[in-house]
Amino acid sequence: MGTASTRARSRGNARQFDLASRIGSRPQPRPQRERALPRPAPIDPLEEVEAAVPEHLENSLLVCVLSRLLQLVCLIYGAALVYWIWLAKDATVSLFLRDPLFYGYSLLVTLYCASRFALAPLYHPTPDRGFRPTASIVIPAFNEQECIEATIEACYAADYPLDRLQVVVVDDGSTDQTWQRILSARLRHPTLICLRFERNRGKRAAMAEGIRRSSGEICVFVDSDSVVRADGLQAIMADFEDGRVGGVVGQADVLNKTENWLTRMQQVRYYVAFRVIKGSESLFGAVTCASGCFSAYRRSILLSVLPQWEAQRFLGRKATYGDDRALTNAVLRDHRVVYQARARSYTLAPTTLRQFLVQQLRWKKSWLRESLHVVRFIWRKHPLAAALTYMSVVFPWLAPIVLAHSLVWRTLAAGSPWFYLMGAYAMALLYSLYYAIARRSPLWWHGLSFVAVYMAILVWQTYYAVATLGNTAWGTRASVHADDATSVIVAPPVVSS
Repeated sequence: MGTASTRARSRGNARQFDLASRIGSRPQPRPQRERALPRPAPIDPLEEVEAAVPEHLENSLLVCVLSRLLQLVCLIYGAALVYWIWLAKDATVSLFLRDPLFYGYSLLVTLYCASRFALAPLYHPTPDRGFRPTASIVIPAFNEQECIEATIEACYAADYPLDRLQVVVVDDGSTDQTWQRILSARLRHPTLICLRFERNRGKRAAMAEGIRRSSGEICVFVDSDSVVRADGLQAIMADFEDGRVGGVVGQADVLNKTENWLTRMQQVRYYVAFRVIKGSESLFGAVTCASGCFSAYRRSILLSVLPQWEAQRFLGRKATYGDDRALTNAVLRDHRVVYQARARSYTLAPTTLRQFLVQQLRWKKSWLRESLHVVRFIWRKHPLAAALTYMSVVFPWLAPIVLAHSLVWRTLAAGSPWFYLMGAYAMALLYSLYYAIARRSPLWWHGLSFVAVYMAILVWQTYYAVATLGNTAWGTRASVHADDATSVIVAPPVVSS
């Protein structure tokens, strides 16, 4: 048993090492450090299947046939599930007449999910036609000594003309060895622009400083715990040929997806959230959140919204979270924001339940604040995009009430909670089956575990987030957000003689 597990780990390490040589056309030596950022897994959808079978069967016809069989079974089961939902419509209408508030909610949620899944297949990524504007990659970093060099290396390994590429790293007053690691990367890449705040000011201030110091036509943001595929940068530029596009968000997968059940669950959720939610939003140029893992904007537009975005206040306090969603809103108001599925990045996901819940609470707070902004202008977009956005804003407020009514009140009143539970199961299974069909992956069933976590904890976080909106701490790091008077240390590019 021990020998087998050791061999499996060796195989995984060999795969990661092999991919490192394929991360870009100009691979760089990796410096020694305490814990290197894991290399991204191959993009081949069979990769997750291959990781679950013996090495000598990885490329066999049997694995290929079984993976296709998995797709077929999931497709049939998904169709049966949709048919069951269709058969349940009469019961739903009957219940709606008796209890219009709660069963009306169920009907709207079903309509919302069905609309997203119906629209998602209509999305097709814009093809690369060779558009190569000047690009500045901005990397805000805080206490990322273990990851920052790998992130920088992946940027310089991009399949993109070096004379049209600029990389700017902003150390947001880190208290570990992040700044030293950045300077170490600068020895290998003399054009790297290195900035450092003497004290921590927050991610938004770091992003703003990076925007000001950059010079490219397009500003690309990459989180310091993420890596971008070598072809990701050229892929994300394709949509900027359309002058109406102000922002583009790439696809993010979980880098440490096989670490435990929690990261596997997040991988399924990430994939479906991007391909279904952002994919359907992109049809109307109305993506409501360009994730910081990998996103890009026209710098001219950023400069026009920068003063308002950087000085944003909420409830009398400076906004210190939800920077990516806030920036998306600022650009989306007057421009198109789209999704590019071919622009791939990989990000580290929380590995403990506490870290995950803190992250989700932070996201809930930013969603609460930014929802107040997006509802003011989203009506100017396509009517269907606006309707789906308004639904997504209302549902989280009603979900805890409906859950308590269905599972507690109806049970105590001699009713049955099974209608609600079956509906939740059906929606969760459709999400999971979508992943299974798209990726042919044995990880698909981990999407079901998200429903249990959602119903037990996450659904209630909306109200807790409201109660704690005044608490602007991130909760996961010692970030204090000093005032803007903090001086900036600049290590400009090295000019060769």
